[in-house]
Amino acid sequence: MRIKPIALWIKAAGLAGLMLSSQAAQAHARWLVPSHTNLSGQEAHGIALDLSISNDIFHADRSYGGSEDKSRNGRAKPQLIAVAPDGSRSAPIAYFDVLRKSTAGVTLAQSGTYRIGLEQPATVFTFYKDAKGERGRVFGGKDSKDIPAGATELSTTRMQARVETFVSRNQTTALQPTGKGLELGSGTHPNDLFTGETIRWQLLQDGKPVAEGTEVTLMRGATRYRNERGDIQLKTDAKGFIEVSLAHAGMYLLEAGVNRASDTQGIDNERASLFLTFEVVPA
Repeated sequence: MRIKPIALWIKAAGLAGLMLSSQAAQAHARWLVPSHTNLSGQEAHGIALDLSISNDIFHADRSYGGSEDKSRNGRAKPQLIAVAPDGSRSAPIAYFDVLRKSTAGVTLAQSGTYRIGLEQPATVFTFYKDAKGERGRVFGGKDSKDIPAGATELSTTRMQARVETFVSRNQTTALQPTGKGLELGSGTHPNDLFTGETIRWQLLQDGKPVAEGTEVTLMRGATRYRNERGDIQLKTDAKGFIEVSLAHAGMYLLEAGVNRASDTQGIDNERASLFLTFEVVPA
């Protein structure tokens, strides 16, 4: 292992409670960027985090609501949590709005790999067609008082997003999947990525490999400075793996989404999304 200290379709109404289409070019991506992804030293290290919702990858546009108790749609604000190498979870970490972004700090006291991410209860939306034939959407189930009288074609979707990154101190340690939602499983360590080298990652949904053909998009930062975004479109194999070799160093965002029919009463569809920030350094 090579450690190099490095000195990182639903529009954004509701912001922290929204979920995004897998069509990256049309969606507002959600991301958090660490100031460092690898650190070394005997003393505990701190990193800074920027968090935002934007179309231009890693260029801040919408904050997450900062010190408010609720997100702007009135639902529980996402909690920023750090999971240490030994599996212990931090208390919710305070983050604050700075106009178009939120910011926070995290201390890495242990050696090994930290999982740092936003956690929030799933959001339920009901889609409908009103009496004029126009499509609409409200927060909540089919009993929502916000659904207009005479609405038809009601469909309720429960959406859950994972927005996270990994940071290592002194050494990389094995990832510990949660078994819940859409997440990174086995494969190349996300803090040991170099240009020109093969990255092989498995995606898990509720602890099991995602279906073959699940679409995954990789986006290199600073898209606002390129005429062509250069997004990389991949599909998982029969075991849920993707493989890619990246020619350019920099911060990247992985975005993936999985849809399935729900077995929960009152819910028609389930959607899980993953927004993972990672860094690739020169070989």
